[in-house]
Amino acid sequence: MLDINNQSRFCPECGAQTLTQHCIKSFVCGTCGFTYFHNVAATVTGFIFYDNKLLLVKRAQQPCLGMLDLPGGFVDPNESNEQALIRELQEELQLQVDSMQYMFSFSNSYCYKAVTYPTLDSFFIIKLSVLPELAIQEEELSGYSWRDPKDIIPDTLAFESHKKALAACIANWL
Repeated sequence: MLDINNQSRFCPECGAQTLTQHCIKSFVCGTCGFTYFHNVAATVTGFIFYDNKLLLVKRAQQPCLGMLDLPGGFVDPNESNEQALIRELQEELQLQVDSMQYMFSFSNSYCYKAVTYPTLDSFFIIKLSVLPELAIQEEELSGYSWRDPKDIIPDTLAFESHKKALAACIANWL
């Protein structure tokens, strides 16, 4: 069942308040028949390593304000996952990366302003040979640190998919 706020029960086509859930990802207007699809949003996340230490960032906004996170974000229209991760790392950390390798994906949910969005989170591994100078985007992040991944307490991470990904990274990639 999707978690949609009451304001979105209005049909975007005819304005009637008759938008009802049809299935797990769609809503249909009982007046005009318009169908709204609430599809999965794509996100990308980087497991960025330097000298066997993993880069963690601290969230500066909701959801999960103040919690630890892995760098990344949402994929924009007409972007590949790789393009999105390159853009997000540049925007949030002023980090330029030359190569990355896809690891795996996990489903997740992202609650923002009373709407829960289902997400598909794709994870990539990036190994740096030089310690970068990072400049954080303060609207998004409030800090960063380099840590041994085996010392990270999963419950300190902001998202369930990131907890699963950390365990899979340690088990399969380190």
